[in-house]
Amino acid sequence: MSTVVDLNETEARELLDLTQQPDLVHAVKLAMAEYIRHAKRMQLKRLSGKVTLEDNWREQEDAELREGGSDAS
Repeated sequence: MSTVVDLNETEARELLDLTQQPDLVHAVKLAMAEYIRHAKRMQLKRLSGKVTLEDNWREQEDAELREGGSDAS
């Protein structure tokens, strides 16, 4: 998919400087990947305190081993 993004000289230079990429295509791709990673981390952070986990991994592991469901090699 192609998309046209209109950056002024200041934005383009700053993006190149901050990302240390050889050209704008690489700089924009890196900046976009970093933003997506950041946004996903913020989504996870918002879940803090809203998810309850049971500390029963040992029992689950024992049950899997008894059933022969271990994929460990």
